[in-house]
Amino acid sequence: MYIPVMRPINVRANTPLFLRFYARCFTFPYEEMGYELQHIFRQLERGEISEDEFLHLDQVLNVINNYQGEEIKTIRENYVMLFSQWEGGSPLCPLIASDFMHTIGKPYDPETFLDHLMESAVPVNTDEPLDSLINYLEYFSLLCENDGTDLNFDELIEFQEKHIFSWIPSFCDRLYKSSNISFYKEVAVGLQNYLLQYSVYNA
Repeated sequence: MYIPVMRPINVRANTPLFLRFYARCFTFPYEEMGYELQHIFRQLERGEISEDEFLHLDQVLNVINNYQGEEIKTIRENYVMLFSQWEGGSPLCPLIASDFMHTIGKPYDPETFLDHLMESAVPVNTDEPLDSLINYLEYFSLLCENDGTDLNFDELIEFQEKHIFSWIPSFCDRLYKSSNISFYKEVAVGLQNYLLQYSVYNA
């Protein structure tokens, strides 16, 4: 999976929207999903976008264009193939943190994350297990919301090390290799690039 080298950017203003965009991409494809992805894109466009952030904004547009270029039936079939539990086996790309970590032979206890999640204002997706990728991204986006002065970097760095970089980059690698359609490949590239960029900024 090719990851272009990008310069660090100030992510504090736009990170919540980028993370919510990618979280939405991992919901089961529904009729209004394309409109909601476009809505987040327009919110990003209306904000203050730095020169470097345009690279990530272009990737968001690539994701949307690939979504619109596929029949929703095809996207749904790929979603089932990639993320659904099959009898006698695990999904190709488990969306559940503990399930994915099990497939790569690494122990992972989501209890700390779940405690934080239930105490937060995150609109928990009850259609998914609590330790789903969607809820991780939604919670991470909540941590990044601030007025530019009171962002708790220590809390952010601890969360990204323990609960984001412990599995999501590897998940993106597998998703890119496993998907049969460009939509999920572009989602994998975009999410991984953005998270890596974020880690560079906070290093």
